Amino acid sequence: MNDSLTYTHVNLTRWVSSILSPIILLGCAVGNIISFMVLLRPRLRRQTTSIYLAVLCVAEMGTCYTGLLRQFLLDAFDFDIRLLNSFTCRTHLYLTYVFLRLAPLLLAVVTLQRYLYVSQRAVCTLRSTCIQLLSLFLFVCLAEFHLFTYYDLTYSDTRPRTEYVPFECTVDKVHHKKYYDFRSKVYPKLALVAYTIVPLAIIILGNVLLVRTVRRASKRSRSSTRKKRSVTRMLYAVSVLYTVLTSPASIFLAIAPTNYQLAPGFRLQWTLLRLLFYLCHSVNFLLFCASGTFFRQEFISFINSNCGCRISWTDHSNQPLTTAAITKLDEETLPPTTKYNNHNIILLGSEKYSSRLHSKASVESQPTSV
Repeated sequence: MNDSLTYTHVNLTRWVSSILSPIILLGCAVGNIISFMVLLRPRLRRQTTSIYLAVLCVAEMGTCYTGLLRQFLLDAFDFDIRLLNSFTCRTHLYLTYVFLRLAPLLLAVVTLQRYLYVSQRAVCTLRSTCIQLLSLFLFVCLAEFHLFTYYDLTYSDTRPRTEYVPFECTVDKVHHKKYYDFRSKVYPKLALVAYTIVPLAIIILGNVLLVRTVRRASKRSRSSTRKKRSVTRMLYAVSVLYTVLTSPASIFLAIAPTNYQLAPGFRLQWTLLRLLFYLCHSVNFLLFCASGTFFRQEFISFINSNCGCRISWTDHSNQPLTTAAITKLDEETLPPTTKYNNHNIILLGSEKYSSRLHSKASVESQPTSV
């Protein structure tokens, strides 16, 4: 009975993973590539937060295509890239953990940086941003380099050493006993604190402070904080979704007893939580479009300039604006193909269409005052 139940859970787990994993991988690739290109367009990259979010897109793609892709190949084709040779074992494992560690640290740093910028406690320049990103990357690479050093294709650490047991990508607990004890007892606790508890605390506290600061700034000057609020909303959305979707997997691993891993339902439960975790890394584009006004404008401008089509978009999220109400900040951040009229702002993506309107207006218009 137990063997039959286990077989059923294994097959169901493989079926769920084989169906959902390609969808998440496709969404991750398309969404993060588009988000990366839009975030680095001239008007958005003036905000250093956009540079952080662009690097976050790269880290999240790396997380999905090292972790989830391997698991999909295992479930769908029974193929493990880490078992090809010693080099792929070490390299793939190392890159998996580097990308996995980068994502929460990037979110924590960008949240802290955004709060310091909005509250005017620090000046954030392109140079300082690049230095911070490079330092963070080097820190993670050095902190996880022990995985590349000690892991290898060797005997299993949980099975008896016989010639009939295939090698695994793990640590040889006979030749590296001290490191094996460190990896099994100390490293999981250090990783939980450094890469989960501390980043989540910074993300939650930083966003609370950001909400309070932005509300105060909006009361003082509504027009001058429009772009700040747009970029900050994107950061809110990413931070909240990351906390909601990644916490269940971390809590499950923390509270589940070791012997529960032998239960028939463990593999299915862990697979669903793992898919939920990777889903978090594939929906950034939807979050940016839903929460960022300037991201939507730049995305439409990006489509118009690269696809040869015209997309019109009217922003009804705010009160109607007149040309007299458009500030210098808006003029610098709105796309160059934006036409102003007396009641709203209409985005025109075709240069040919815009020039025809301009020619017609030059003939028929009379001098007027706004």
